[in-house]
Amino acid sequence: MTLDGNPSLRRVVKGSKDGRYSAVDENTVSMKSMAWKSVLLCVVTIISAVASAMLLFHFIDTGNDGALTTLLVILAISAIPLIIISFIIMFVPKTAGVLGFVYCILEGLVMGVVSALFDLIIPGVALMAFLGTCLVFLVSWAVFRLLGQRVSGNFVKFVLISFISLVLLEGLGYLLSLFVPVFEAVMSNIWIQLGISAVMVLWASFMILVDLNNMKRLEEYGADKQYEWLAAFSLVTTLMWLYLEILELLVKVFMIAKKD
Repeated sequence: MTLDGNPSLRRVVKGSKDGRYSAVDENTVSMKSMAWKSVLLCVVTIISAVASAMLLFHFIDTGNDGALTTLLVILAISAIPLIIISFIIMFVPKTAGVLGFVYCILEGLVMGVVSALFDLIIPGVALMAFLGTCLVFLVSWAVFRLLGQRVSGNFVKFVLISFISLVLLEGLGYLLSLFVPVFEAVMSNIWIQLGISAVMVLWASFMILVDLNNMKRLEEYGADKQYEWLAAFSLVTTLMWLYLEILELLVKVFMIAKKD
């Protein structure tokens, strides 16, 4: 299996198998070390998210509209460096050890504000999404262990092709909804949106299996230890995506429940 959701990690896994990214000495990657690096990046993300959420709540409580607006503008602008960092890591995997922390800090700031805004509408929903993310990861890890720490290439191809197809289909649906009333009615249907969110959560869970499998492959192929940060970064960004998808799913469930 040489495919995964992170192009740079895919290239390193293939290169490690061919010997291009293998360590010249015994300083190779290990699952334990990659796990600790993943935990560290997760902690950085969580601290950053909590800090931005508390800052937003503080500005709201004190009625400091100017500071609140400035915070939201800064977070909106932060999308630009996030995209730039993603591309740098994609083409220069060795930078993940440094830029991965910068990415997690910036992404954590954005996630914290998004979570806080949803929590103002539905108190407790952010905590539920966090606990749900932890639960899904634990289940994915258990499945990974039960599979003998192996995920077939056909499974990965299915996940990636179906995920890309869904994203393109959803994007096309939103584009057509701007011009065709029928598509607007379909794309604004809360049940359809709920179904899409549920599928996205499922695929994010599958991608965790893919990330774990690639980490195991890096260890087997004797990849250089410097690529541990890339593997950890890939797993943590998948967890970020999973959290946001679960958060969106819970909000939609609460919206439907409130209507009923």
